[in-house]
Amino acid sequence: MPWLFLLAWWVLALIVAAGSYAAWNRSGLSLHLVVRNTMPAAGSPADDLPEQLLRRAPIPEPVFEGDGFGLEVALHASRGARGPVWAVGQVGAKEVWVSAGVVPKAGWSRVKDLPALRRGPVAARGWRIHTSDPLGFFRGVRPTPDSEIALILPRFASLAGRREPRELEASLPVPRAGSGNELFGIREYRPGDSLRRIHWRSSARHGELVVREYEPPGVQSLAICLDPQPPTPEVADQIARIAASEAWDCIQEGGQVVVWAPGLEPSQSSRDLWSQLEWLARYPNHPSGGVPRSGRQEVVVITASADEDLLANASRAWVVGDVEIDTDVPFERVGLQWPL
Repeated sequence: MPWLFLLAWWVLALIVAAGSYAAWNRSGLSLHLVVRNTMPAAGSPADDLPEQLLRRAPIPEPVFEGDGFGLEVALHASRGARGPVWAVGQVGAKEVWVSAGVVPKAGWSRVKDLPALRRGPVAARGWRIHTSDPLGFFRGVRPTPDSEIALILPRFASLAGRREPRELEASLPVPRAGSGNELFGIREYRPGDSLRRIHWRSSARHGELVVREYEPPGVQSLAICLDPQPPTPEVADQIARIAASEAWDCIQEGGQVVVWAPGLEPSQSSRDLWSQLEWLARYPNHPSGGVPRSGRQEVVVITASADEDLLANASRAWVVGDVEIDTDVPFERVGLQWPL
């Protein structure tokens, strides 16, 4: 029965070839996850923000809660074409699966739509690259590191119409930029600037004259103090929306904002809306930290609890939910619906 021996040799040779191919197919592959396009939902702040503000965003197209984006899943083969290959992993709460018969040296990609995303970091977890030989005898699995691929910002809207204007604010003259005593930053030198305001060290570094910019007198400084332990994710989302709206109103009026919660690391006091939105996107999952710098500032508390210490220094407050509070601080009670 010589044909049986010949058949056995052929089967053995096929198995060896398949194993060798599978080992070769596993090498040189890498996985890349990239946000390619955003899909704003109805009522998204992305549709109403000024173009110049969007240009200053830390990412080309910011994504707000309720929006979606297209996730590009790309496979690169640095040592020549490979295949078959497939990749499986978790993005946020959704499992994503893609496959390719052949991954050319130039790379291969597919875009998966992820709609209606929740506020917070979008993590890619548990991703694995699977490979095999064409007959499926041998399979290989290589895990890839977990990563954060996007940060979903809270929604916000102006709340100025819900608050009565303060008589003091109405009587204040419009401040003149750069005429205060507190250092705010630096800017390029303009004809007429005092030579005493030139910042020589920064001028040498930038290769042009820059001057110190001082805080205008009377500019609003707002401290937004949040409940450090919201009872549910839905309440945390609403607190973040209200805080983002308060920050937006203050920054539009030329003020500066700091956001914090007792026991959590505060945001940097600034007129940059994006830094405050990024802080609020991660709230309440911040590392422990200190308290913001004290000074003349309005304190707005946004809470879902009856913590008297939280309200002790408040100028006014927002209360989310039905919790009963005993305070002399003027407050407005809201539910979980948005917009308010």
